[in-house]
Amino acid sequence: MDLKQAISVIRKFGQPLLVAPKSNVRFVCVANKEEGPLSDADDFSVTAFVDQKLTEQELKSRGIPSFASAFSAIAGKKPGKRDVDIVETTGPIETLPGLSSSVAQRGRFGGSPPSLNAQKRFQSLRCGIGITNPTGQYPRGLSVGTAGFYMEDDAGNLYVVSNNHVIGKSNLAAVNESVVQPGTLDLTDTELSLMPDLPSLLDELEIAQLVGQVQLLFPTAAGTPNNRVDGAIAQLLASDRDLIDLDRLTYGGALQGVAAPFSRDSTTGRLRQSSRVYKVGRTTGYTEGDVVGIEGVSTVAYPTGVATFVDQIVV
Repeated sequence: MDLKQAISVIRKFGQPLLVAPKSNVRFVCVANKEEGPLSDADDFSVTAFVDQKLTEQELKSRGIPSFASAFSAIAGKKPGKRDVDIVETTGPIETLPGLSSSVAQRGRFGGSPPSLNAQKRFQSLRCGIGITNPTGQYPRGLSVGTAGFYMEDDAGNLYVVSNNHVIGKSNLAAVNESVVQPGTLDLTDTELSLMPDLPSLLDELEIAQLVGQVQLLFPTAAGTPNNRVDGAIAQLLASDRDLIDLDRLTYGGALQGVAAPFSRDSTTGRLRQSSRVYKVGRTTGYTEGDVVGIEGVSTVAYPTGVATFVDQIVV
């Protein structure tokens, strides 16, 4: 099918396909039938990412409808052979409720840090380093996430942008709660002993205060609302940290500006702009990837519930 048709199907039937009875589909999106980066070839499919690709016989024995059958039941018509595709993925999409010893950490759980170590105190703040909101958690609970990037408003105030589930505590945080760097899960036992309570922690490590977050929407009796972003923002405070490297990516390279958006030509329907993307994260370090799908619909598990996301880019 062409791109416009594929997008129409996802927007109409993406969420019902995701929650079809006995479905093992983790998320659906528009992708090319062939593997690899999303291209401008006129050969798009509604692609389902599943825990495990099963044969027709295995599906039947487990009472799981095939994706094509689910598509037919929901869309009211049988898809063409090249209109749907199945890709095996790695399990549920979820935030990490608490990092285990299997994840490389500098703090009390030990382990070797990634090659670009973002799991320590940085005198000069930059993108991709560990931060968290410790209010209401510390010292009993430890947590960490990633500082995404920084912004400046017209008045010259500086802000750090991260996730709601990192510094907004999945909707539970209040305005003006503190953000610290590094995240408390990256502190060693010696460092924790020197900061035994929240005031002593903030005195040493506070870098920002929460301004607000995009509220995460969870299912209610009235229905299942859609989310598009998991985001929060905090204003940087005057501190002993240097603010000259806010455009740097941990240890490698720097932001050069705003890239042209990944988009499609409204007249021809052709995709525009390279599909290559790059990321620096506190846990993953530096990674590269390709955009393989657009218009993604997925559920994401949070400590406070399961949220549905739409209009996602699949990398």
